Amino acid sequence: MAYESGSSRFCQRCGSHVGTLPQCPRCRAHQNAPGGPAQPGGDDWEPARLRHRPPAWRRPSVLISLAVAGLALALTWWIVAGQGSAPAESGGAGPGKAPLLASASPETGPETGPETGPETSPETDPQTGPTDGPADGEPTETGSAGQSPGPSDQEPAAQPVARRQAEQLEELLSSSSSSRASLSDAIASATRCEQDGVRGIKEITASRRDQLAAAKALSVSALPAGTELKDSLVDALDASHAADAAFLSWARRHVGGNCAGPVASDGDYQLGLVKSETAQKAKTRFSRAWRPIAETYDLTAWKPDQI
Repeated sequence: MAYESGSSRFCQRCGSHVGTLPQCPRCRAHQNAPGGPAQPGGDDWEPARLRHRPPAWRRPSVLISLAVAGLALALTWWIVAGQGSAPAESGGAGPGKAPLLASASPETGPETGPETGPETSPETDPQTGPTDGPADGEPTETGSAGQSPGPSDQEPAAQPVARRQAEQLEELLSSSSSSRASLSDAIASATRCEQDGVRGIKEITASRRDQLAAAKALSVSALPAGTELKDSLVDALDASHAADAAFLSWARRHVGGNCAGPVASDGDYQLGLVKSETAQKAKTRFSRAWRPIAETYDLTAWKPDQI
């Protein structure tokens, strides 16, 4: 059967114009006889494949795009609601701008899906915070809370204690030096049979007793060689107090007897000289141990004959 261009027959499968042909030249589908039911014609006719095509909004590509857009919108709302008004940390987002929905990781490369937004990255999770820094209470290089102090950290704390102990020693040594300077004048006054000499030696002896008690109560735990330093000072003040007590016994008897007896050969006077020599040796030991401490804290480097 010949093809007639004026015929209004169309293929029932693909909608192509077949005229009077028994078979569609496009899809090779057999056609009804020319005397069969007539196909609709004119401008209102539409091929079968076009009549059964779904609406544009129901096509798969459009549905997928709508689903992705809806998921991105929901994810953006969740991030904004969770973080409140906090400024975005990356992407240059400022006030009124939504944070980025994807981030790049040096290990995994760029993240492309809405499911890999900031809320799934451990570096920007608002619940856990950055993971590459120290947690609260963990040690840091600057001495944050919870850090265990090492030897170098303990030194600054020990310095004020050592200085305070050294300054307490300095006060005691200053008092001892005043007593030592007054003793010679008091003995000379008693030798001249003056009552003021007896009173002077008595006051010095009482001061030495108080200084000895203070030396025994000193705390020297933060000072270098503190035990040796304290022991030598206690020995020196103990011997000085014994010497002053012996000189006081001599002065009372000498002045009370109108200074009739000899001075140099008196037993108490001789005992005072012996105890003074013992005290001088202990003061020498103390002075050697004290000098580096005095230099460290800018204190007086007392000499043996000044204590």
